[in-house]
Amino acid sequence: MRYNQIVTSIITSFALALIILIPEVSHGQSLDEYLIIAGENNPTLKTEFTKYRASLEQVPQVTALPDPDLSFGYFISPIETRVGPQQSRIGLNQMFPWFGTLSAKGDVATELAKSQFEVFEEARNKLFFQVKQQWYKLYLLHQSIDILEENIDILQTFENLSLQRYETGQVSQVDVLRVQIEKEDLQVQLELLKDQLKTNEIAFNELLNQDKSSPVKVSDRLALTPFTVNEVELSQQILSRNPRLSKLDYQALSAQRSIDVAQKSGMPKFGVGFDYIFTDERTDMNPSGNGDDAFMVKLGVKIPLWRGKYQAQEKQAKLNYRSIQDQQQAVENSLKTDLEKALTDLKDAERRNKLYKDIQIRRARQAIDILLEEYTSSSADFEELLRLQQKLLKFQLAQEQSIADQNTAVAYLEYLSGSYNTTPEQMNVKN
Repeated sequence: MRYNQIVTSIITSFALALIILIPEVSHGQSLDEYLIIAGENNPTLKTEFTKYRASLEQVPQVTALPDPDLSFGYFISPIETRVGPQQSRIGLNQMFPWFGTLSAKGDVATELAKSQFEVFEEARNKLFFQVKQQWYKLYLLHQSIDILEENIDILQTFENLSLQRYETGQVSQVDVLRVQIEKEDLQVQLELLKDQLKTNEIAFNELLNQDKSSPVKVSDRLALTPFTVNEVELSQQILSRNPRLSKLDYQALSAQRSIDVAQKSGMPKFGVGFDYIFTDERTDMNPSGNGDDAFMVKLGVKIPLWRGKYQAQEKQAKLNYRSIQDQQQAVENSLKTDLEKALTDLKDAERRNKLYKDIQIRRARQAIDILLEEYTSSSADFEELLRLQQKLLKFQLAQEQSIADQNTAVAYLEYLSGSYNTTPEQMNVKN
């Protein structure tokens, strides 16, 4: 083979080895489809949603009146009255709490149910982020495997070239040994990446709650997820839509209603009832109303005389409310820190992608082309050629890493800002 043909072959191999980012996703199952599968199948998500639906059933329980008391009594020794002996008695009593107590308890339960829905929202948003993050890892592993395989092919071409020059006595056998060492090292790295790919596919399928051996399709090319960063608006959106904060907002409202419930619990309770007494007729005489049954209406008041427990109940509710306020501040501070870190990661990934794609890879390619041309016609430093090839491989892998990191950072910002939030009405919840 002539040297110019070898050069053409090597340059063609390099062109195939370069991973150039293009602004669309090619074949492969859509990431959105995987998100739908995860949302429908993930057992943790199902658990949180079931807890929400269960919490809704607390509302009719706490807003219902106490069960009425029905009693029956039988006189072992009948009580003699003017109109006859009383034989038995039946009574019904119904207690009523202070005005507004039941509605206040309903408000407490309703706000707690809303907070439970936010727990579900947080679990779903976190699941979607984990699915995206894992999918980007799989994409990176696939691309890294392709890059290593193509670089191994290039090193094989280098090995053939060095063997030809060694056989003609133009170079030392050291050139052949160097390229063989480098190729074997890449082969070991390649096998490790393939093992990691299998492990990460299992982890991805676990998130979707499907068979661990199910094939996972990823895109051949990954577009950079657009994200126009307005830090002020983004911060406001996080504080208003993040489920972790929304959950505490509803819990705070519930705690406020609990204070109202505690105050109303210390108020009197009223009772209404009646007794119906069965009376037999007298046989010794026939007075007016002989044998008429008696009917009695009763009104009662339960007086909260011992105030200690009601005062403690109100104090407990106030302390719970204060505790939730402290939690709100702590979560808000944590979210602000997470936002700054995510923005830093996003900017760093953007810089790295631009550096490797537009500068480092292009320069490394130019340097390799020059050295390769010199090596085919003279005794240029073959070690330097291999070193630059290693650099190019490093830059290619780093560029793909920056693409995955950038998309992961955007996914995390979406998670923080509640981009996938919904409402019970939108989910058509049937209670």
